[in-house]
Amino acid sequence: MSFETQLLQLLASPQYRPMKQHEIAKALNISSKGPRAEFRHDLYALEAAGKVVRLRKNRWGLPEAGNQSTGVIKMMAKGGAIFIPEIEGESEIYISERNCGVALPDDKVTIEIFHSEYAARQRERRGQTELRAEGKVVSVLERASDQTVGLLRKTPYYWYIIPDAPGFKHDVRVENSEGIPDNHKVLVKLNPWIDPYKPLTGTILEDLGERSAPGVDVDSLLADAGIREAFPDEVIAEANRISGEITPEKMEGRRDLRDAVTFTIDPETAKDYDDAVSIEPHSDGGWILGVHIADVSTYVEPGSLIDKEAFKRGNSIYLVDRAVMMLPKELTTKVCSLNPENDHLTHSVELHLSPEGKILGYESFPSVIHSKARLNYTQVQKFIDGKPDHGIPEMIVRRLENLWPLVQKIRARRVANGSVEINTPEIEIKLNEQGKVEKMMPRSESKEAYGLIEDCMLLANRAVAEILIGAERPAIYRIHDEPDEEQWAAMGMELQALGIPLLPQSRAEINEAVRMAAGTAIEYTANLAILRNFKRAEYSATQIGHFGLAFDDYTHFTSPIRRYPDLLVHRMLKAVEKGRDFGMSKQQIEAIALHCTETEKKADELEKKSTETKRLEYYNELMNSSLTATFKGYIVTIKGKGMIVELPDSLQRGMITFASITSDWLEANDEMTQAVTRGGKVKFTIGDEVEVALAKVDTARGFIDFVLADQIAEPRHRQRRQKIQPDMKTGKPRQHGKHHRKHRR
Repeated sequence: MSFETQLLQLLASPQYRPMKQHEIAKALNISSKGPRAEFRHDLYALEAAGKVVRLRKNRWGLPEAGNQSTGVIKMMAKGGAIFIPEIEGESEIYISERNCGVALPDDKVTIEIFHSEYAARQRERRGQTELRAEGKVVSVLERASDQTVGLLRKTPYYWYIIPDAPGFKHDVRVENSEGIPDNHKVLVKLNPWIDPYKPLTGTILEDLGERSAPGVDVDSLLADAGIREAFPDEVIAEANRISGEITPEKMEGRRDLRDAVTFTIDPETAKDYDDAVSIEPHSDGGWILGVHIADVSTYVEPGSLIDKEAFKRGNSIYLVDRAVMMLPKELTTKVCSLNPENDHLTHSVELHLSPEGKILGYESFPSVIHSKARLNYTQVQKFIDGKPDHGIPEMIVRRLENLWPLVQKIRARRVANGSVEINTPEIEIKLNEQGKVEKMMPRSESKEAYGLIEDCMLLANRAVAEILIGAERPAIYRIHDEPDEEQWAAMGMELQALGIPLLPQSRAEINEAVRMAAGTAIEYTANLAILRNFKRAEYSATQIGHFGLAFDDYTHFTSPIRRYPDLLVHRMLKAVEKGRDFGMSKQQIEAIALHCTETEKKADELEKKSTETKRLEYYNELMNSSLTATFKGYIVTIKGKGMIVELPDSLQRGMITFASITSDWLEANDEMTQAVTRGGKVKFTIGDEVEVALAKVDTARGFIDFVLADQIAEPRHRQRRQKIQPDMKTGKPRQHGKHHRKHRR
């Protein structure tokens, strides 16, 4: 009889009481070294499979099904984890580091829920009677990834890596490190791990380079996420076979707009141009606004190698030092890009607009255009500001003189209909030739020029969505649900703590709160309070509308070079125009929508991480310098242990722990909106401006601790203190933080 069977029989017997490992071995008459090792392996394998569980004080028993839950484990940088149940509505559960077992970051696990005796005693001392549920991982159902990236180090006895992921608490021993120097970043494939008392091991798949070499930090982020910047050779070969020549076959069924005055407006650093616009008077009054989008679907056929790779990627990713494109550059910068003074295939939406910006009608059709000029946002902003040195051709200036006033009316109409207008802060990072931060600043891109193109694209997306809805066939949409009850309540609570006497329950009330905060010291924090209580926009096969934009019907059509859903919408739109069935079920489209939502989330996380990596590196160098710098920041969140402060010049966040404030004993109030003394006196409120200094920069775990500037202990020798802006001029700038600010709404 196997040890597995003997173990299960013993633990299932009515007389069994939870025993420790050596007690179970004794009960099964296992004494010699060899059988003991086999017994231990079988015991841990049963634990990994969820068939047995390790109870308190290292005793073993069978799991209680009614006391278990399945979900995803999220590791916390400073220790422990949060378990997120897969059943909506169930509460999140805290898991201490010693109860994580063999779980790794983002694994799908089963946990046993219990009430910590120690935590109960601590809460009882504070006069709190309710028990706090905790969890213990009993089995890992599915690994989030079987690979990780880390720093290669060695001891006299073995080589190992320190994983980059802040929540990855375990070093990984590796054996195939020959030829790779110490202090290099490497990609490692993890071996199966079922015994928490044995080391986690793995095999090196790739040497990413010396940790401080330019670009290796971002290479590591991509490798850890399983994303390759380079395209497979066979995909490149297929792209090279695609010709941009406009043949009679490609012209069939297209409307020839090559004589029309079309033009593109993009960032100065853009290398691909997938949207152009035109504006002309309508014969029945009002205007014809043309939105012409690169016809990528003509070149990327369903099921091709390029299509499969584009679907896998889901979207382009814009990192701090590079762009990881959805399509090969042979297509994005040459064949499909709407470069000026060249003929290009497009799919157009023409909207008939009243002089007041109201939509009177629209149509879509395949087309061919010849862009007359490539403009950038800076030029257009200069035109809007009335500056003469914009360098825009006269025939385009005449169109902008009509388009800009019209777009202002379109935007005003959209806002009047309830569209939520919040300026979301973005940070611009410039790097030097060594990949180090040279300068950080709030993005100062031409907002009105960007808004001009954004509103044109929103109109086209809305029109295409209505066409797809009218066809009564399965399609993919861009949806945005309204906040739930908890989000509305949290939003109102935070706004009231900021002194805004509103409890929003609608878009109109949100915009009223935005207007009340505009131009005041709390504007920035109020906008954050609203945004963090919004749901995330997603893709779906079911149209529920877009809450933030106040559109009943909405989709993504205008960026097929960088978003797979847009490419799919182009194919669907062509099928509708030809009266054909698209040939996909709603279930198939829903699966694609879910995949693209997930790849978009991953892209956002990587963009955020690449920025955070460079920012932390910058502040770490500043921390290690002789300069004691102070910064202006705003309290954006109150937590149990302290206050989260954000620096508006870099958007860097860090915590001021209550323990570091020696002038008062502070704690968070029940609403987590204020820091108060024991006597109830309010000392800090979210939105307050504070001056802070760096206390700790932890690049390994990805966080910063601040201290109030007036709490800095003066050393015996006089320190050099200076209030600074994040600006390090150590070389020439390489690239901006994001290559494109394209429309994600």
